[in-house]
Amino acid sequence: MIKTIYTFVLILLLNTIIYSQQSNTLKDKMDNYTQKIKMEWEFNPLKNYETDRYFSGWLDPDAYNSSFWIGDVLNIDKMYNNDNFNFDKMDFYYQPTLATEVTPIAFRYNEVHRFKIGVGYLTHFFLSKYKKGYDQYYGQSLMYGTYMQVEVFFDYIFNNTFKLRFSPLRHICAHISGDILGDEKLYDKEKEDFKDSGFEQMHVSAYYKYGWFTFYGGMNFAIIGFDKSNIVNLFSAFAGTDFRVPIWGEISFIAGVYLGLNHDLINNVSRYTNGQRYYINDQHTEWIPEISVGVGFEIYRVIIGLKYDYGRSKQLYSYKTMESKIGLDISLYL
Repeated sequence: MIKTIYTFVLILLLNTIIYSQQSNTLKDKMDNYTQKIKMEWEFNPLKNYETDRYFSGWLDPDAYNSSFWIGDVLNIDKMYNNDNFNFDKMDFYYQPTLATEVTPIAFRYNEVHRFKIGVGYLTHFFLSKYKKGYDQYYGQSLMYGTYMQVEVFFDYIFNNTFKLRFSPLRHICAHISGDILGDEKLYDKEKEDFKDSGFEQMHVSAYYKYGWFTFYGGMNFAIIGFDKSNIVNLFSAFAGTDFRVPIWGEISFIAGVYLGLNHDLINNVSRYTNGQRYYINDQHTEWIPEISVGVGFEIYRVIIGLKYDYGRSKQLYSYKTMESKIGLDISLYL
C-alpha cells in the first residue's frame, strides 16, 4: 500500500514538472495575467531614470536634481562690498544642492499616456573656504546663505517623448546664514538694509525629446508675496536644450545651453514688531538675463561637467547684484 502511494506521488510530481514546462500551462496563464494587470496601471512614486532624465534640464537652475558645484565666483567682491570678507584669502567656493521630487500619484494609460501628481523640493547652500592660516569668526569655512524652492506639480507625459508640467503653487525663499548675521564685522544690523525674501509663483513648462536632443522651455508668474520680500520674480521665461551623444554603455557626452529672462520687483523694506508689519520704502522693477552653458559626461545617473553661470544672485545678501561663476559640477539624478 505504501509502495503504491509513493508510486502515485512520483507520477503526479513528474506530470506536474512536465506540464509546467509546456506552453499555455496554468503557470503561464497566471504569469501572463499578472503582467497584463500590471500593465493596466504602472505605479512608481520616484523618478524613472530610463525616461524621466530627459525631462529635467541639466542646466536648469530650478530643476530638482541634487548636485555639488565647486569653483570660482568671478565677481564675489562686488556681490559683498565689504573688505572684512577678505575674498583675496579665499581658496574656493562650493555649492551643495539637495533636491528631489516624489510623485505619490502616478499612473499609465494605454501604454503611451502617463499622469503624475507630486512634490518637488530643492535647497542651495552657498559656502566658501579660506586658505590655510585664514578664517572668520565661525571658522575656516564661510556659509553665505540658503535658497529653497518647493512646489506641487501635475505632469502629463506622452510616449516618453513629451512632458507638460503645471505647478499651481511654488514657494521660494532665501536666507542669510548665521556665519554672516552673527559676525559684526560682516553684518551691521544698525546700518545694513533689512533683507527678507519669500514669495509664491505659478509655473508651466514643456519638454520634448528628439533623438539625442532634449528641448525645453517655460514660464513663471508671481502670485503672492509682493509687499514683504526684497525681491519678487514677477515673471520669467526660459528655454534650453541638452545634447547627449552615446559613447560606451551608460556613458554619454553631454552639452547644454540655458537662457532666461526675468522681470523682478526690487523692494526696499522696513520691518516692525518682529515681522508683523512691513513697510515698503521704495520699489522698482528690472529686466535681468540669465545664461548657463556646460559640457561634460553622463555616467548612468551622474553628470560630471564644467559649467558657467551668469544671472541674478540667489544669495539673499547680494540680491541686487548679478553673479558670474564657473566651476566643476557633479549632478545626481535621484
